[in-house]
Amino acid sequence: MKIAEKLLPGGVPGWVVSDKTGNVQKLHSLMNQDWTLPSLWVMSPTNSCLVLGSSQDDSCINYQHAKKAEVAIARRRTGGGAVFVDSQALFWVDLFVPRTHRLWEDDIGVASMGMGGVWKKALDSLGVDCQMYDKPFIKDSLSELVCFAGRAPGELLIHGRKILGISQRRMKEGVRFQCALTLGWEPEEWLNLFTAESVRNLQSEICDAGTCVFLDRNDVLSSFMKALTLS
Repeated sequence: MKIAEKLLPGGVPGWVVSDKTGNVQKLHSLMNQDWTLPSLWVMSPTNSCLVLGSSQDDSCINYQHAKKAEVAIARRRTGGGAVFVDSQALFWVDLFVPRTHRLWEDDIGVASMGMGGVWKKALDSLGVDCQMYDKPFIKDSLSELVCFAGRAPGELLIHGRKILGISQRRMKEGVRFQCALTLGWEPEEWLNLFTAESVRNLQSEICDAGTCVFLDRNDVLSSFMKALTLS
């Protein structure tokens, strides 16, 4: 099945804003062909999928359970641990920022903080009391397994639990940000996708790593586009 694409007019002045609907692996495989203007892609997955980081070892995956639960396994081009993608539980957007754009930053950490700042403005306007992580990257065996267990500059937390993950892939044309906001956090639904020996105390560790915001995705998109316009 092909990706269904449609432009979203009146979104962000000076940006190409579009909705991409389709299979999660195909959405991750999409490449931006035109960097003339910055682009915002709103990703609308049609299946549930556990997405591995670009270099993540898949020996941690319980493929038998994934098949039984009808959860696909995919891989993205950016690094980090796995992310569970579901149309109800995650709000996912990709942004393509050319090197000539005002949001471009040579420093990876500064760039991530800048993108996190846009998200914080958007969530602040919706009444979400969240904090931006501004310390060095935290990486351990748990975060190598599950992305939301890690902490990176610019990511957003509520009482120490992650609600927004940000990753980026840099190319000669610019940077691709992949942003995931949790609208639901029920890791017990997908923890069995990992083998039992993956990480000690996996369930308790993962449940404490993240949380979610109970927001309508259309409200999130509207507020994010407004914050992006003002940034």
